[in-house]
Amino acid sequence: MGMMIVTKEKGIETWIDNLKKLNTDIEIEVYPEVKDKDKITFALVWSKLDIDFTEFKNLKCIASMGAGVDHILSNNTISKNVYITKVVDDKLVSSMWEYLLCSVLNILTNHYKYIAQQKESKWEQLELNSIEDYTIGFMGLGQLGGEISKRFNSFGFTVKGFSNSKKQIESIETFTNLDGFLNGVDILINLLPLTEDTKGVLNKDLFYKLNKNAYVINVGRGSHLVEEDLLEVLDSKHLSGAILDVFEKEPLPKENKLWFHPNIIVTPHSASLTDSNSVSKQIVENYKRVRENLIPYNIIDRDKGY
Repeated sequence: MGMMIVTKEKGIETWIDNLKKLNTDIEIEVYPEVKDKDKITFALVWSKLDIDFTEFKNLKCIASMGAGVDHILSNNTISKNVYITKVVDDKLVSSMWEYLLCSVLNILTNHYKYIAQQKESKWEQLELNSIEDYTIGFMGLGQLGGEISKRFNSFGFTVKGFSNSKKQIESIETFTNLDGFLNGVDILINLLPLTEDTKGVLNKDLFYKLNKNAYVINVGRGSHLVEEDLLEVLDSKHLSGAILDVFEKEPLPKENKLWFHPNIIVTPHSASLTDSNSVSKQIVENYKRVRENLIPYNIIDRDKGY
């Protein structure tokens, strides 16, 4: 039995080192340099690659390197008998919380606007805002959205949440109806999983239902956003700005208009990075469970897509 790593990302050696520290007996190969495909029972995946998983006849589990699994579910060669798992890790929550806290406070204090003014040597004091002035809306109340929404609420922000299934979170009004949720939102934070139903959900129809001068923060997936719609609504002055960490094409092409819009902040998919040192323990534990014919932890629901 062996493990295969499938990724286009750098840092594979670090993953292998951390996995082998926990289990020196693991045989790890890196796709596509796999010597014996029949030995592979477990795949650790973080890339959309043209890979035919049916060639791995003894594959039992495909584990995502992160919280998202859309890069796996987009592959239609995976048998229904193969488990698909996601990462559940406190460090992912912490790093996402720090990114979003920084983003929201920079909006609150006008720092993004002051940075733009500095480029023009423009001295102009802007309207003073306070936490009580803002309602934050979270699209997605899973591991990340549920916990981070509570943290913002504890800071004094009014917080609303939207999810496909009803959630109960103390002091936070939750919705399964999108229109009711959007009404009154000043800062929209998208943390939805990517499914067929959520592709393109961040579109101009949605943007115009937010409060005038609202901000949009997308830390979900690039395919959630209709880029041309965002640019149109920003230029109409209905939205004040957007902070984007994920994109349809990554790296974001140099000619993409998002780079150049004065009211858009671009970050390179850095809001919440998987720490292999932290995550390797649960990967090795699931590898062990698969070897023992046990059900691995953190299995996703294929019908829901997360």
